[in-house]
Amino acid sequence: MLLVGSAVTVQSTAPAAAAETTLRAAAAKAGLFFGVAASPNRLYSIVGQEFNQLTPENDMKPDRIATSSGGLQNTSGADTLVNHAQSNNMVVRGHTLVWHSQAGALQGASQATLNTFIGNAINRWGSKIAYWDVVNEALEDNNTGRRRNQWPHTMNRDANGDGDYFDAGDTDVIRDSFIRAKQVVQAGGLTTKLCINDYDVEGLTVQGGGQNRKANALYDIVRTYRQYIDCVGFQSHFNDNPNSIITNDLQANIQRFADLGVEVHLSEVDIDDDLSNNDIGTGQAENYRKVVRACLNVAKCTGITVWGISDSESWRSSERGLLFTGGNGSYQKKSAYYAVLDELNKGRGSTPPTTTPPPTTPPVTPTVPPTTPPVDPTTVPPTTPPVTTAPPTTPPNPTTGCSATVSLNSWTGGFVATVRVTAGTSPISGWSVQLTLPSGAAVTNAWNANTSGASGTVRFSNVNYNGSVNAGQYTEFGFQGTGAATGLTPVCTAS
Repeated sequence: MLLVGSAVTVQSTAPAAAAETTLRAAAAKAGLFFGVAASPNRLYSIVGQEFNQLTPENDMKPDRIATSSGGLQNTSGADTLVNHAQSNNMVVRGHTLVWHSQAGALQGASQATLNTFIGNAINRWGSKIAYWDVVNEALEDNNTGRRRNQWPHTMNRDANGDGDYFDAGDTDVIRDSFIRAKQVVQAGGLTTKLCINDYDVEGLTVQGGGQNRKANALYDIVRTYRQYIDCVGFQSHFNDNPNSIITNDLQANIQRFADLGVEVHLSEVDIDDDLSNNDIGTGQAENYRKVVRACLNVAKCTGITVWGISDSESWRSSERGLLFTGGNGSYQKKSAYYAVLDELNKGRGSTPPTTTPPPTTPPVTPTVPPTTPPVDPTTVPPTTPPVTTAPPTTPPNPTTGCSATVSLNSWTGGFVATVRVTAGTSPISGWSVQLTLPSGAAVTNAWNANTSGASGTVRFSNVNYNGSVNAGQYTEFGFQGTGAATGLTPVCTAS
């Protein structure tokens, strides 16, 4: 098919023998959902045929449904989408409760008013909503790693400036909104899972190899408030912005969040044709393959959602970033569609084992009535992936001290290592792991550990929340590096 006004020819050859012929069927067989963002006037038959998850593109945003007091209005569009999803056996993602943009009547609202809206919205649809984006785009642009301050008051945890992040004088809209949402879910006995969603958080690094500070900030939020957060959305609006490219460490970053025990979703996917030199044939298809494969290779990456059906109907139509051309219910599949279908039909890949996730609905014991945020957030510990009693591998079994094993995920020019520290027959209160990297390899980023050195002999030690490991149990940390890492032999010392 030749696009009018363009010299680009779209390749439209299906794989020779796909096990499944629709995205939803192939995704379901691989153990995840493949969804689409839609509006009530675009509920064409293709929505139910190709997708098994639906996100309201605009009809659940506060500017559509919220009143200034936190009540609900104009819910007919959202109701239509939810009913359509139920009729077509699709799960729904509610989008979104707390957002600095499209806030409508809630702009500048107090936390108490936000809490009222959160309760009303969650209860309106109950368990018909499988996932809610509770907080959306809370972090600044341009890879600063800082929180936004537009909504509804400062997002700085130390709001009163006294240097204590967790006292009664502080306000944290992220924490307090999730606490309220969790209270509502538990009080109603709902199955709804609670997500945080953001963009430019997809890779461990950005263009040029620098750290993705925005991704690290999101990771810290999820780790700190893990008992309230069930899922993370990487929006995945990939384009040629230095912070928005598809990096080779996408899978490693998905794995890092998955190791916290949360589900990870690629929640708003579109891939700008600039990333394939304006080729919406094979070039764009290969980019989609990379992204879908990164998700499939991580067990807790449980869903992918494209942000619209066709290029012409996209919010970024000139970037031609979706899986179909055409419009108004008449769509043609692009090469990217067939690439995605092919990858889904290949199924899950094998990845290094991860720790058993903590419960997705830990108890919340509010210290104040549910309509206001808790005044003593010291009950929110910074949590980490729990240690488990049965690691899938069989590391050495020392009688005392600790042992360590390394799993590698490598690509040309780089790698991510996951290191498992296992206690011996006695509990340990701290640990350090020493590794000697091959010539030319260097550490660029690490998580769940303090680091000393970047090349040659490198030492990693526990941070304050993962030093204590019971006898026979384990914890994990990870690091990213450049070069090639082979033959790593970790030496573990316990304290």
